[in-house]
Amino acid sequence: MQRYFIYLSYDGTAYHGWQVQPNGISVQEEMQKALSTLLRQDIEIVGAGRTDAGVHARVMVAHFDFGQALDVAQLAYKLNRILPKDISVSKVMAVSADMHARFSAVKRTYHYYIHLHKDPFHRFYSCELHYELDFRQMNEAAAYLLECSDFAAFCKVHTDVKTTI
Repeated sequence: MQRYFIYLSYDGTAYHGWQVQPNGISVQEEMQKALSTLLRQDIEIVGAGRTDAGVHARVMVAHFDFGQALDVAQLAYKLNRILPKDISVSKVMAVSADMHARFSAVKRTYHYYIHLHKDPFHRFYSCELHYELDFRQMNEAAAYLLECSDFAAFCKVHTDVKTTI
């Protein structure tokens, strides 16, 4: 079995998040459907993480296993031809079998955007606020996070994480 990483981006507006959901369409579902069509067998993919409904990803990594060598440039090209317009693949690459999209990740970066005036071009990618921000007070509150080393209070309970430090 050969493992492959897929690097993709998506506008999550139309999706119920990354992970397959019983109540709506997901990005993972669209990717699996496209891969299964092209490779002519059921393919399951594992993502580096999950996103909630309506959340976008500039770079998401996922992996899948396949029983033979693939032309990765052609696979990326063909995926982009059949995937919806709001999902794109930047590359597919063969990796070693011990690589894992989620557990081999060395960092994750999240960006949150705000805007203070109505703007139709930001409505899906930024939170509109109707008041000025107090940056001094925000920085004062954020300083408390620098003193914190255990982030259990910010996490879901009963998850499979090894540590919250």
